[in-house]
Amino acid sequence: MATSLYRYVWNHTRPQQIWMLVVVLVSIIPLFLSLNLPKLIINGPIQGQGFEAAGATVDYFRLAVPLPGFIGGPEELVLFDAIPLERIEALVALSMLFLFFVIVNGAFKFYLNTYKGRLGERMLRRMRYEMVDRVLRFPIRQFRRVRPAEVASMIKDELEPIGGFIGDAFVQPLYLASQILTAMVFIFLQSPTLGAIALGVTLLQAAVIPRMRRRLLVLGRERQLTARRLAGSIGEIIESMPTIRTNDTSNIVRARTAQQLGRIFLIRFDIYQWKFFVKFLNNFLSQATPFIFYLFGGYFAIRGEIDIGELVAVIAAYRELPSPLKDLIDWDLMRLDVNVKYEQVAQQFEIDNLLDAKTQAPVGETVAALSGGFRLLDVTIRDETGSPLATSVTLDLPLHESVLVLAPLGEGAESVAEALVGLAPVAAGRLELAGRPFASWPESVTGRRLAYAEAAPYYSQSTLREALLYPLMHHPSPAVADSASRAEIQMRNEAKASGNTVLDARDDWIDHSVLPLDPDREGALIEEAISIVELTGDIMRLGLSRRIPLSRAEAAAPRVLVARARFDAAMREAGLGEVVERFELDRFLHNATIFENIVFGASGESDLAATRLLVRSDARRVLQETGLDDTLARMGLTIATTLVELFGEVGTDNPILRRIDIISPDEIDFYRQLLMRVDPDEANSLTTEDQSSLIRLALTYVEPRYRLGLIDDALRARIIEARHLFQETASPLVRDSIVFNDPGAFNPAATLQDNIVFGRLADTTPRVAAKIGAILEKTIDFAGLRAFVLRTALEFDLGSGAKRLSLGQQQKLTLARALLKAPDYLVANRCLSALDTDTQLRIVEAVLKRARDPERPFGLFWVSSAAMAAERFDRTLRFERGQVVEDELAQPADLVLSSSQGGDNFEAGGSQRRA
Repeated sequence: MATSLYRYVWNHTRPQQIWMLVVVLVSIIPLFLSLNLPKLIINGPIQGQGFEAAGATVDYFRLAVPLPGFIGGPEELVLFDAIPLERIEALVALSMLFLFFVIVNGAFKFYLNTYKGRLGERMLRRMRYEMVDRVLRFPIRQFRRVRPAEVASMIKDELEPIGGFIGDAFVQPLYLASQILTAMVFIFLQSPTLGAIALGVTLLQAAVIPRMRRRLLVLGRERQLTARRLAGSIGEIIESMPTIRTNDTSNIVRARTAQQLGRIFLIRFDIYQWKFFVKFLNNFLSQATPFIFYLFGGYFAIRGEIDIGELVAVIAAYRELPSPLKDLIDWDLMRLDVNVKYEQVAQQFEIDNLLDAKTQAPVGETVAALSGGFRLLDVTIRDETGSPLATSVTLDLPLHESVLVLAPLGEGAESVAEALVGLAPVAAGRLELAGRPFASWPESVTGRRLAYAEAAPYYSQSTLREALLYPLMHHPSPAVADSASRAEIQMRNEAKASGNTVLDARDDWIDHSVLPLDPDREGALIEEAISIVELTGDIMRLGLSRRIPLSRAEAAAPRVLVARARFDAAMREAGLGEVVERFELDRFLHNATIFENIVFGASGESDLAATRLLVRSDARRVLQETGLDDTLARMGLTIATTLVELFGEVGTDNPILRRIDIISPDEIDFYRQLLMRVDPDEANSLTTEDQSSLIRLALTYVEPRYRLGLIDDALRARIIEARHLFQETASPLVRDSIVFNDPGAFNPAATLQDNIVFGRLADTTPRVAAKIGAILEKTIDFAGLRAFVLRTALEFDLGSGAKRLSLGQQQKLTLARALLKAPDYLVANRCLSALDTDTQLRIVEAVLKRARDPERPFGLFWVSSAAMAAERFDRTLRFERGQVVEDELAQPADLVLSSSQGGDNFEAGGSQRRA
């Protein structure tokens, strides 16, 4: 990076800076002319100088260029002859000309400020892009030394003032100096004495104020560093929240945060004190000069040494001085400040061993498959402290060979796996891929032909589909449209002018040489990958628990109705018909909440929003007409009393309380306070707000689940009555948000499972639940809904860091997308450690089967602590203390037979000793 901010700015904005300098020089002419007009107006038309006689005229606006005498001829070249004007005409003309120059000078300022602003924003965009680009090229171990929040703070916040200064870096001092010099020259021309006074005060301000402001730079630097550390601490708090909660360390975190905020407070308060003192002194010097002008200028005017017009012009000209002088002083302070900030930020991004940009250059065409595997020659890998992680490792790893690596955690196998995909640098020795040094391969090859699955994957916030297809997003596919829109062309031009990539993130970035454009083929490949890692059941459950998007609802509706009928028939054939309570208008659903029984439909909004709609909208009238409002309030009072008695003393973090979905842990205190101010025997005395809270609590009650005996046959009948009244009298607002259940129609607001089951499932044993799941899966296949379920599940939002998935699901997802990548070689680094042994074994066998597919074979380097399916691998390695201590080849079947008959060249385990 450029060591100096000015060098950086000049290198990237030289033509623009020169153009602005030209504009500034041109703007001096109308500025000087505008300063002279007040004198002409006051001395001429106003005081009548030259208009003493009746009907007298004075010549104005004569333009002439003097000519040198040696050329002979006239003394001057007249460009525009004078215009004779009477007194009133002159007053109007000069005033209009003054207004014209005001507009011209304002237009120059507007143009320059707009141009500078656009240039500054472009450069800020360039700098941020370059910083992110350098982060992407950091050595992999650099990320273990930096705090992500601090890097984000530097790129986002600390570059902001630098970007705002870039447009002013060269043109602003010249522009402000031109205004100051123009006004100063004009004052000297009117009165050298007043000019000397103005010059003296100006030099005093220029000398004293910047020196006093230097302290602000020191304080600003301290504030920047402390704020950066605070950003890093906040990021650590968010990342370590599970540790904080499980160790009761929130108070020490608060204390440390308060200490950091205290430091920032003291620094900022010191800045405020010093800044406003300097401002006071600067304003005093600026306002003291007019006092001198009035005193001495008035004295000179009384004595006749200066006329009134000149005095007014001098005062008007000096009025132009404080603002540009103050801006020039501020510019100098900002120059020093942003230069320090640039140096601080640049130092953080000036990293040794930064990856060459060519290794990450975008490559659009398909990358050819690898022609060979890995070769490690006396490879040594060290950590940041220089301690060896793996030493003297020498291996040949053919391209399509499957290798099982057995080693306890921390014995070097993980480091070798990381080195094979470029995540661990080789400290000594030689690592080759396909006959070339590994470091010489660009990421367009290693990132496409190699796949890596790790134990602790990280996912940015995205949908399930985006997470699965992320390894295939290398380069945008060629655009289908022949021409781009005007907005797209403008955005592309701006990106180019800002030094950003012109690739558009909104394009289709999927590598269709791996994943075809055909939706059916794409779905088949995705389903194959998730099936290998046994993620199908999880994804299908996600799909069933979500609504089908409206764009596909019409196509799915007939299939859903077929599945509904098929599921009902299959459940009856299996003798499980009583397990499902079907949605029938005149039937009370025992396994549904009271809210679901009354609404008898699905809401397109969240359950909470729908509940509030039911309580506060016209449905409240339905509850009142049927008398259910008081009944539900008394029921809610009973539920609240019971829950507070049972769990009132239990902490909100207690897992028992978190398993109760009728009330959230945070609401326990609210209902405890409600019960303290309400007499349980006088429910009619409840306030409207308390009654609404109790009704909301009662609406979530399910009798078979909570078993408080609060629902009898009479209440069931009243709820069904309220259901009918609610549907008959529902307002258009309610009908727009709630779709009522209809046995002959698809409900777009309900989940896919609710549409198929069309009822509520009773609580059953795990065996019965498994049978129901099998029936549901067969029903989906029978109705041809599997593609709809998969597509719906793929739109599931994983949340930040995929926290909505368990660690086991995240590991399965990582391996699935590695398989979907269709690599030449797959490195699996303890990627299934969160799963049980049986599940790991099944997945390993499925991956090995996929690796030996004749059409799409790939090599495998599988690091594990347990010898899972070792006989299925082509080769087994054992690591101890960072070295390979055993290297065994699997035996062909005929060799295993001869070994069992008495040969001593082979071991009974079906493998041959190689090392």
